[in-house]
Amino acid sequence: MIDYNLRMKNLAVILAAGSGERLRGSLPKQFLEIAGRSLLEICLERFRDHNGIDGILLVAPVDRLAMAEKVVAAGPFPKVIKVLPGGRTRQESSAIGIAAAPEEVENVLVHDAARALVPAEVITRVLEALAYSQAVMPVLPVSDTTVRVDAAGAAIAVLDRARLRRVQTPQGFKLEIIRQAHARAHAEGCSDAGDDCSLVLRFALAPVATVAGDPSNIKITYPQDLQIAEAILGGNR
Repeated sequence: MIDYNLRMKNLAVILAAGSGERLRGSLPKQFLEIAGRSLLEICLERFRDHNGIDGILLVAPVDRLAMAEKVVAAGPFPKVIKVLPGGRTRQESSAIGIAAAPEEVENVLVHDAARALVPAEVITRVLEALAYSQAVMPVLPVSDTTVRVDAAGAAIAVLDRARLRRVQTPQGFKLEIIRQAHARAHAEGCSDAGDDCSLVLRFALAPVATVAGDPSNIKITYPQDLQIAEAILGGNR
Protein backbone atom coordinates (compact mmCIF):
# COMPACT_ATOMS: atom_id res chain seq x y z
CA MET A 1 0.00 0.00 0.00
CA ILE A 2 1.02 3.60 -0.59
CA ASP A 3 2.84 5.56 2.08
CA TYR A 4 0.65 8.46 3.26
CA ASN A 5 3.73 10.69 3.17
CA LEU A 6 4.15 10.38 -0.59
CA ARG A 7 2.95 13.32 -2.66
CA MET A 8 -0.48 12.71 -4.14
CA LYS A 9 -2.13 15.19 -6.47
CA ASN A 10 -4.99 13.08 -7.80
CA LEU A 11 -6.90 10.69 -5.54
CA ALA A 12 -9.71 8.32 -6.51
CA VAL A 13 -12.40 7.44 -3.98
CA ILE A 14 -14.07 4.21 -5.09
CA LEU A 15 -17.51 3.68 -3.58
CA ALA A 16 -18.20 -0.03 -3.23
CA ALA A 17 -20.33 -0.05 -0.09
CA GLY A 18 -23.71 -0.67 -1.70
CA SER A 19 -25.74 -3.80 -1.09
CA GLY A 20 -26.87 -4.32 -4.69
CA GLU A 21 -30.38 -5.32 -3.61
CA ARG A 22 -31.85 -4.95 -7.11
CA LEU A 23 -29.56 -7.73 -8.36
CA ARG A 24 -31.08 -10.05 -5.74
CA GLY A 25 -27.88 -12.03 -5.27
CA SER A 26 -26.24 -13.44 -2.16
CA LEU A 27 -23.28 -11.09 -2.63
CA PRO A 28 -23.17 -7.32 -3.14
CA LYS A 29 -22.83 -6.69 -6.87
CA GLN A 30 -19.28 -5.37 -6.62
CA PHE A 31 -18.13 -8.87 -5.67
CA LEU A 32 -19.96 -10.62 -8.52
CA GLU A 33 -17.77 -11.89 -11.35
CA ILE A 34 -17.76 -11.36 -15.07
CA ALA A 35 -15.20 -13.11 -17.23
CA GLY A 36 -13.59 -14.60 -14.12
CA ARG A 37 -13.00 -11.35 -12.24
CA SER A 38 -15.12 -9.44 -9.77
CA LEU A 39 -16.53 -6.06 -10.71
CA LEU A 40 -14.48 -4.58 -7.87
CA GLU A 41 -11.25 -5.99 -9.31
CA ILE A 42 -12.05 -4.65 -12.76
CA CYS A 43 -12.91 -1.21 -11.37
CA LEU A 44 -9.76 -0.99 -9.27
CA GLU A 45 -7.66 -2.01 -12.27
CA ARG A 46 -9.02 0.92 -14.29
CA PHE A 47 -7.76 3.42 -11.71
CA ARG A 48 -4.58 1.52 -10.83
CA ASP A 49 -3.51 1.47 -14.47
CA HIS A 50 -4.21 5.16 -15.11
CA ASN A 51 -1.04 7.22 -14.94
CA GLY A 52 -2.90 10.28 -13.68
CA ILE A 53 -4.18 8.61 -10.52
CA ASP A 54 -1.73 8.72 -7.61
CA GLY A 55 -3.74 6.95 -4.93
CA ILE A 56 -7.03 5.16 -4.23
CA LEU A 57 -9.32 5.03 -1.21
CA LEU A 58 -11.77 2.14 -1.31
CA VAL A 59 -15.02 2.40 0.66
CA ALA A 60 -16.53 -1.05 1.22
CA PRO A 61 -19.52 -2.55 3.05
CA VAL A 62 -18.97 -2.84 6.80
CA ASP A 63 -19.91 -6.53 6.75
CA ARG A 64 -17.70 -7.26 3.72
CA LEU A 65 -14.62 -5.30 4.72
CA ALA A 66 -12.42 -8.39 4.97
CA MET A 67 -13.55 -9.52 1.52
CA ALA A 68 -12.66 -6.14 0.03
CA GLU A 69 -9.26 -6.18 1.75
CA LYS A 70 -8.63 -9.64 0.29
CA VAL A 71 -9.40 -8.36 -3.22
CA VAL A 72 -6.93 -5.50 -2.73
CA ALA A 73 -4.21 -7.78 -1.36
CA ALA A 74 -4.59 -10.28 -4.19
CA GLY A 75 -4.66 -7.65 -6.95
CA PRO A 76 -2.07 -6.40 -6.42
CA PHE A 77 -3.34 -2.85 -6.06
CA PRO A 78 -0.41 -0.83 -4.71
CA LYS A 79 -2.18 2.50 -5.22
CA VAL A 80 -4.81 1.64 -2.62
CA ILE A 81 -4.10 3.68 0.51
CA LYS A 82 -6.78 2.20 2.69
CA VAL A 83 -10.01 0.19 2.71
CA LEU A 84 -12.66 2.06 4.71
CA PRO A 85 -15.98 0.88 6.15
CA GLY A 86 -18.84 2.57 4.34
CA GLY A 87 -21.94 4.30 5.63
CA ARG A 88 -25.67 3.68 5.39
CA THR A 89 -26.08 5.68 2.18
CA ARG A 90 -24.01 6.53 -0.85
CA GLN A 91 -23.68 10.10 0.36
CA GLU A 92 -22.42 8.96 3.75
CA SER A 93 -19.92 6.58 2.16
CA SER A 94 -18.65 9.34 -0.10
CA ALA A 95 -18.23 11.67 2.89
CA ILE A 96 -16.22 8.96 4.69
CA GLY A 97 -13.88 8.55 1.74
CA ILE A 98 -13.40 12.28 1.21
CA ALA A 99 -12.74 12.88 4.90
CA ALA A 100 -9.93 10.30 4.74
CA ALA A 101 -8.13 12.02 1.83
CA PRO A 102 -4.60 13.15 2.74
CA GLU A 103 -4.34 16.92 3.07
CA GLU A 104 -1.83 17.28 0.24
CA VAL A 105 -4.34 15.94 -2.31
CA GLU A 106 -5.50 18.55 -4.82
CA ASN A 107 -8.08 16.67 -6.90
CA VAL A 108 -10.53 13.95 -5.86
CA LEU A 109 -12.39 11.68 -8.27
CA VAL A 110 -15.42 9.97 -6.75
CA HIS A 111 -16.48 6.86 -8.63
CA ASP A 112 -19.12 4.16 -8.21
CA ALA A 113 -17.71 0.64 -8.33
CA ALA A 114 -20.95 -0.33 -10.09
CA ARG A 115 -19.46 1.48 -13.12
CA ALA A 116 -16.60 -1.00 -13.24
CA LEU A 117 -15.93 -0.61 -16.97
CA VAL A 118 -15.08 3.09 -16.93
CA PRO A 119 -12.71 3.78 -19.84
CA ALA A 120 -9.37 5.44 -19.18
CA GLU A 121 -10.37 8.23 -21.57
CA VAL A 122 -13.23 9.30 -19.28
CA ILE A 123 -10.88 9.47 -16.29
CA THR A 124 -8.45 11.52 -18.38
CA ARG A 125 -11.12 13.98 -19.48
CA VAL A 126 -12.23 14.56 -15.89
CA LEU A 127 -8.65 15.13 -14.73
CA GLU A 128 -7.94 17.51 -17.61
CA ALA A 129 -11.07 19.54 -16.84
CA LEU A 130 -9.96 19.94 -13.22
CA ALA A 131 -7.10 22.10 -14.50
CA TYR A 132 -9.66 24.88 -15.03
CA SER A 133 -12.72 23.75 -13.03
CA GLN A 134 -13.56 23.05 -9.40
CA ALA A 135 -16.16 20.37 -10.11
CA VAL A 136 -16.63 18.13 -13.16
CA MET A 137 -19.09 15.46 -14.26
CA PRO A 138 -19.00 13.17 -17.32
CA VAL A 139 -22.28 13.18 -19.22
CA LEU A 140 -24.02 11.64 -22.22
CA PRO A 141 -26.72 13.12 -24.47
CA VAL A 142 -30.33 12.04 -23.94
CA SER A 143 -31.59 10.29 -27.07
CA ASP A 144 -35.17 9.50 -26.01
CA THR A 145 -38.04 11.93 -25.64
CA THR A 146 -38.24 12.82 -21.94
CA VAL A 147 -41.37 13.94 -20.11
CA ARG A 148 -42.30 15.31 -16.69
CA VAL A 149 -45.14 13.47 -14.94
CA ASP A 150 -47.50 14.40 -12.13
CA ALA A 151 -48.16 12.45 -8.92
CA ALA A 152 -50.56 10.15 -10.75
CA GLY A 153 -48.02 9.34 -13.45
CA ALA A 154 -49.64 11.36 -16.22
CA ALA A 155 -47.33 13.21 -18.60
CA ILE A 156 -47.61 16.95 -18.13
CA ALA A 157 -44.66 18.34 -20.11
CA VAL A 158 -42.16 17.31 -22.77
CA LEU A 159 -38.64 18.41 -21.85
CA ASP A 160 -36.10 19.76 -24.32
CA ARG A 161 -33.71 16.84 -24.64
CA ALA A 162 -31.12 19.05 -26.34
CA ARG A 163 -30.54 20.60 -22.91
CA LEU A 164 -30.61 17.33 -20.95
CA ARG A 165 -27.73 15.00 -20.14
CA ARG A 166 -27.30 11.64 -18.42
CA VAL A 167 -24.72 11.80 -15.63
CA GLN A 168 -21.92 9.30 -15.03
CA THR A 169 -18.98 8.95 -12.67
CA PRO A 170 -16.14 9.53 -11.88
CA GLN A 171 -17.00 13.04 -10.83
CA GLY A 172 -14.01 15.24 -10.10
CA PHE A 173 -13.49 17.98 -7.53
CA LYS A 174 -10.96 20.20 -5.89
CA LEU A 175 -10.63 18.65 -2.44
CA GLU A 176 -11.68 21.78 -0.55
CA ILE A 177 -14.87 22.17 -2.63
CA ILE A 178 -16.18 18.64 -2.11
CA ARG A 179 -15.32 18.80 1.58
CA GLN A 180 -17.33 22.02 1.85
CA ALA A 181 -20.23 20.34 0.06
CA HIS A 182 -20.35 17.42 2.46
CA ALA A 183 -19.91 19.68 5.49
CA ARG A 184 -22.89 21.79 4.36
CA ALA A 185 -24.96 18.69 3.71
CA HIS A 186 -24.22 17.35 7.18
CA ALA A 187 -24.97 20.69 8.84
CA GLU A 188 -28.27 21.09 7.01
CA GLY A 189 -29.46 17.49 7.36
CA CYS A 190 -29.25 16.71 3.66
CA SER A 191 -28.80 12.97 3.18
CA ASP A 192 -30.51 12.12 -0.12
CA ALA A 193 -27.89 13.11 -2.71
CA GLY A 194 -27.60 10.61 -5.53
CA ASP A 195 -24.14 11.86 -6.47
CA ASP A 196 -21.56 14.40 -5.34
CA CYS A 197 -21.97 17.08 -8.01
CA SER A 198 -25.58 17.47 -6.91
CA LEU A 199 -24.31 18.67 -3.51
CA VAL A 200 -22.03 21.23 -5.12
CA LEU A 201 -24.97 22.47 -7.18
CA ARG A 202 -27.41 22.41 -4.25
CA PHE A 203 -25.23 24.73 -2.19
CA ALA A 204 -24.01 26.78 -5.19
CA LEU A 205 -20.38 26.23 -4.22
CA ALA A 206 -18.95 26.24 -7.74
CA PRO A 207 -19.94 25.86 -11.40
CA VAL A 208 -19.99 22.22 -12.49
CA ALA A 209 -18.26 21.60 -15.81
CA THR A 210 -19.21 18.69 -18.05
CA VAL A 211 -17.06 16.41 -20.20
CA ALA A 212 -18.00 13.59 -22.54
CA GLY A 213 -18.85 10.33 -20.84
CA ASP A 214 -18.86 6.97 -22.60
CA PRO A 215 -21.71 4.55 -23.43
CA SER A 216 -19.62 1.61 -22.16
CA ASN A 217 -19.43 3.23 -18.71
CA ILE A 218 -22.70 1.56 -17.69
CA LYS A 219 -23.98 1.34 -14.13
CA ILE A 220 -24.58 -2.30 -13.25
CA THR A 221 -27.89 -2.39 -11.43
CA TYR A 222 -30.01 -5.27 -12.75
CA PRO A 223 -29.15 -8.91 -13.63
CA GLN A 224 -29.22 -8.20 -17.37
CA ASP A 225 -26.59 -5.50 -16.86
CA LEU A 226 -24.06 -8.19 -15.98
CA GLN A 227 -24.55 -9.76 -19.40
CA ILE A 228 -24.17 -6.39 -21.10
CA ALA A 229 -21.00 -5.69 -19.09
CA GLU A 230 -19.53 -9.04 -20.03
CA ALA A 231 -20.20 -8.32 -23.72
CA ILE A 232 -18.57 -4.88 -23.41
CA LEU A 233 -15.57 -6.36 -21.62
CA GLY A 234 -15.20 -9.06 -24.23
CA GLY A 235 -15.32 -6.51 -27.03
CA ASN A 236 -12.58 -4.41 -25.42
CA ARG A 237 -10.03 -7.19 -25.05
